[in-house]
Amino acid sequence: MSYAEEIERAAEECRRRSALLLDELDDINRRTADTSRDLTEKSAAQLREYTAAHADELVKARAAAEEQERLEAEARAQREAIARSIATRRANRDVAPVDQEDEEAAFYQRETWLI
Repeated sequence: MSYAEEIERAAEECRRRSALLLDELDDINRRTADTSRDLTEKSAAQLREYTAAHADELVKARAAAEEQERLEAEARAQREAIARSIATRRANRDVAPVDQEDEEAAFYQRETWLI
């Protein structure tokens, strides 16, 4: 047997094994795609089923979350209003007379406003 025939036989065997491997790989890819499609369909069906079964709970949870958010916004608005009120009082607490010779300067410069 010549070397050329031996090389040709080895190359043919390599082509045959490559074809088998490619066929096997195609089969694996096809089965993987089928499995993926089946799992996607099952999970979508389960999600629809879960959503239908727990729709009331989801609506209640959403309403509770919205109510909590509304209460937090209300509390935040109140805190901001209180802070603005305190800042306004502090800003207007000390009134300085227009000039030092003002006869009512003592009234405006007193330590306490309680009479």
